[in-house]
Amino acid sequence: MTLKSVIIGATLSVVLGAANAYFGLFSGLTVSASIPAAVISMAVLKAFKNSNILENNLIQTAASAGESLAAGIIFTLPALVIMGYWEYFNYLETTLIAICGGVLGVLFTIPLRKALIVKEKLAFPEGVATAEVLKTGEKGGDSIKYLIRGSLLGGLYKFGFEALNLWSGLFEKAILLKERYYLYFSLNLSPALVAVGYIVGLNISFLVFLGGVISWYVGIPLYILLRGAPEELSAVQIGGELWSSHIRYLGVGAMIVGGLWALVGLRSALGQALEAALEAFKKGSKSLSTTSRIELDTPMSWVLIGIGVMTIPIFFIYLTLIKDVPITLFMSLIMIVAGFLFSAVAGYMAGLVGSSNNPISGVTIVTILITALLLLLLMGTSDPAKGAAGAILVGAIVCCAAAIAGDNMQDLKAGHI
Repeated sequence: MTLKSVIIGATLSVVLGAANAYFGLFSGLTVSASIPAAVISMAVLKAFKNSNILENNLIQTAASAGESLAAGIIFTLPALVIMGYWEYFNYLETTLIAICGGVLGVLFTIPLRKALIVKEKLAFPEGVATAEVLKTGEKGGDSIKYLIRGSLLGGLYKFGFEALNLWSGLFEKAILLKERYYLYFSLNLSPALVAVGYIVGLNISFLVFLGGVISWYVGIPLYILLRGAPEELSAVQIGGELWSSHIRYLGVGAMIVGGLWALVGLRSALGQALEAALEAFKKGSKSLSTTSRIELDTPMSWVLIGIGVMTIPIFFIYLTLIKDVPITLFMSLIMIVAGFLFSAVAGYMAGLVGSSNNPISGVTIVTILITALLLLLLMGTSDPAKGAAGAILVGAIVCCAAAIAGDNMQDLKAGHI
């Protein structure tokens, strides 16, 4: 751990975090920054006389943490503005939620490391790829030219249609025949979408495309056939209106089922993780002297103290916004339980499909749904806006924790290799 690795890692974290925040709000997808960060760090460290692979690993870990935390925030807090509970993004509250959720995500992964990385031996495809990039050393540093070329091409294209209006970034056509039969086609020509499709791979890209087919070639035409089309709108506007008001809930439902199914499928892994956490807690400091340096985890007593300390500011954030002590205590309890469960899920899923393909938004929706139902039972319908905001705030902390947990497990795998 050197000063230059901390400074470079923090700088890349800001840059790649900002890029992922923009792209996540634009497309609903975020991608891991580990590999580009590893390549950039190797190129930058070439300028220094002394540098090594451990500094590279520290830099990519810091950089990828920035983009993961951005995902945790952008999937949740905009909902508070959309629903009118916030008039604008509160900088202090957003920062505190990000810090507390992020630190909890790290703490939750400490008892999971041995279970998921050492014992389970999961694939962690992006963690393995990052380790391979780091190990290539000087050869990997040359890859910076591909990042520069890609950035220049993407920047020129974006400048052409956003700043100069030389062409449109979106092509879309729709036909409505006899007020009953609807056909729609669109193509977004954004280089960022092409890039993320390449990164996440054919399988995930096909699933995203299939969701679009179900929505626009089954859901919307079927709705128009049975219920008719909204009046006084163009054919293109009809599709957008029906998607926004009705059809997108198909996707939300699919994500809820996917998130719940992930929990069911991970019941044995969760049991192993809890067992490993209890075992580590029982051993405590006794195991420190007998454990290899590269297998040394933070003591569980420190982890539990850290979780307790992080819960305090979260409680006051909730209290400031909800202004009800019993409900705030209840929300904090839900947050801790759901945070650990879904951090375990995120860590396991990162091991299976990689951090870029981790279904964080799905488990966040499940958290918000369950929290909303529990708050409904507790609060009734007297103040629905407050209950909805409470569910979003719990989901925000859990989403940050789960996003960081998946990313951290991936980085720990790279370090392990």
